[in-house]
Amino acid sequence: MEHSVQLGTQYYRESICARLQELQDQEELPFQIIEHQQGKRWVIECQFQDSSLDTMENEEVVQKIHRYYLANALAETILLHWEKDHVVKILKKRPDLKQDNWKMLLNKALDYLNKGLGQVRGNRVNRKTSLVTQILNCLDDSSVFDIEGFLRFRASDYKSEVNKAVEFAIEEYIVEREYIEFIELLKHFVDSQKPRLECLHVGMTPQGKFHLYNDEGVKVTHQFLEDYQLDNIHELGYEDLLVSALIAVAPREITLHIRYEGYKDTLETIRNVFGDRVHDCQGCGLCEKF
Repeated sequence: MEHSVQLGTQYYRESICARLQELQDQEELPFQIIEHQQGKRWVIECQFQDSSLDTMENEEVVQKIHRYYLANALAETILLHWEKDHVVKILKKRPDLKQDNWKMLLNKALDYLNKGLGQVRGNRVNRKTSLVTQILNCLDDSSVFDIEGFLRFRASDYKSEVNKAVEFAIEEYIVEREYIEFIELLKHFVDSQKPRLECLHVGMTPQGKFHLYNDEGVKVTHQFLEDYQLDNIHELGYEDLLVSALIAVAPREITLHIRYEGYKDTLETIRNVFGDRVHDCQGCGLCEKF
């Protein structure tokens, strides 16, 4: 039995040939590789030859098996090489992104795709299975397969998944960058403020309602909320209100009497803004109130 499949590519000749060589070495597939260059493109012809009796009797099944192995090799090339190239291509089109950050964004996007992090429920095995199925459909229709043409015209769902991961990585990076810039602005504002108290103690209930005390244990919450409309607390949120109040007071020292895990983001913001001014109480009478 003899049959052949022609694989066309402009950019991924080396990767495809490496995958095909693995098939010859590991799976012992009976085919010969013949390469032709046509301008900037390469045509990689896989000529299958198998004269065994079983092969002759099940020719259609054997051809399907051969095409399945080729589809796996092509899908692996796309996942290993095209994805990275495509992500970088998207990043290059974003003038608001510095080239120094491309590698970090590339790795983050690939993590989303392969590890299912963040809001992108990516899975490499699922993507490869989908690609193999689509490539097999193409090979069932024709013995000629062009990898760039396939990615341009036949793989819209797959490309959409990759694009989504890149956009999510970019959005997360922008949010992180804006957060850092915002924290630096708050730090500068706090450092330029004259402290209204030397030491401020902060307690918070499980419901997120905070209370402020001076060093004598006197409650001063309302004293430092006079600039805020208490009717808008639910709209603003107790945690945002706490950060605003601390910035307004700008104490030289902040002692946190907070034992709950639900306020990590708020506590991180407070520590980022006030730095060494923040201390965690290890347990006292004030802590027992919360």
